[in-house]
Amino acid sequence: MNHILGFYTQAKMVLRQREHLLEQVSLMFVRSYIRMIGILPREWSEEHVYYSLAHTLLIAMGSMFIVTVACDLYEARQNLTLLGDDIVVIIGGSLIMLKIYFHGQHSSEIHPIVDKMNDLHKMFAEYNGRSRLTIKRLQCSFYLFEVFAFSFYIFLIVLFASAVMVPPLLTHHGLPYRAHFPILRWENSDQHPIGFVIAYIFQVIWTFHALLSIVCMDSLACGIFLQTALNLKILCIRLREISAQNVEERESLNELKSLIKIHQYIINLIEKINACYYLNYVAQMGASTFMICLTAFEALLAQDRPMIAIKFEIYMLSAFLQLLYWCCAGNLVFFESLNVADAAYEIPLWYTRSKEFKMTVAFLIRRAQKPLQFRPSPLYGFNIKTFTSILSTSYSYFALLCTMNK
Repeated sequence: MNHILGFYTQAKMVLRQREHLLEQVSLMFVRSYIRMIGILPREWSEEHVYYSLAHTLLIAMGSMFIVTVACDLYEARQNLTLLGDDIVVIIGGSLIMLKIYFHGQHSSEIHPIVDKMNDLHKMFAEYNGRSRLTIKRLQCSFYLFEVFAFSFYIFLIVLFASAVMVPPLLTHHGLPYRAHFPILRWENSDQHPIGFVIAYIFQVIWTFHALLSIVCMDSLACGIFLQTALNLKILCIRLREISAQNVEERESLNELKSLIKIHQYIINLIEKINACYYLNYVAQMGASTFMICLTAFEALLAQDRPMIAIKFEIYMLSAFLQLLYWCCAGNLVFFESLNVADAAYEIPLWYTRSKEFKMTVAFLIRRAQKPLQFRPSPLYGFNIKTFTSILSTSYSYFALLCTMNK
């Protein structure tokens, strides 16, 4: 319990003192949460058999959930609203399942990435130059934002789960999600009351776990984006401070070279993250495009049935906010990486120094002019331009569906 609450205990200390020295970045706590819910093992060879069984059970439950909803597609084929409802749930469930599987298979790559982010945080936090207080305040501000974002999404999943789970209890009509259990027919409460209760409990358990999983997994990924942007921002501060130090040029040159090494370290780390998260990126972009398009179309179809329309609007809002978080975090990295070149250029009178110093600064400026992006090459990176592009594509599909439905 102390470890679970440690995320908020540290936030409380930061609120009391904005220059508080953070012991860990938020990624460390979020990683622990993902591990606690059976998704992120350390190494499969080192894990207890019970953890492996729990992970396998989650995969089996998710697969069963998607299959039972998919089995309902045939029965819902004559009703576009019901058919769209099933497809939206299948897309969302498949995205969550893919991410759970991804984290289980790539845990040996994800753990070192989080550890390296924490190491960078500690290195900058231990800096004793003139800007040490500014750096600590920045780290604290980013930490508080990540705590707020995580808490906000936890609040949203409680509302979302309640909106899905409570109506069937009040109306005594159907399961939270349309589903068909072949042979068993548990979706029929009149013929199989006990089976119906089992099916309802199964969907409730899976929904809560799936929503908690997606919040934790996306918080980890977006937290990596935010920490990268923060490290680049601190790097700019350190670069601008080089000229303010009353030291020999050799010491300034050594400081500049050490910062270039950090910059190169961040570049290499981003490349590793992109390689590790490639499938996750592609799935997120594809699912967001179709979810926003389809839920908007279904909400339009159900405009004369407010409760159904609201449900699709909640789906659409969830997909919209999820994509927005990814793209805004990636957008910060994009622009902070370009600011590195500006920070290097703003070193006063660097062009009057030794040839080696000038060449070193020029090298950094040239490399930093190429923006860093979290992207599934050759697709677009996560930034605001991509966000608007996905919305535009979703609208195009939405317009096509509306035209076909006339």
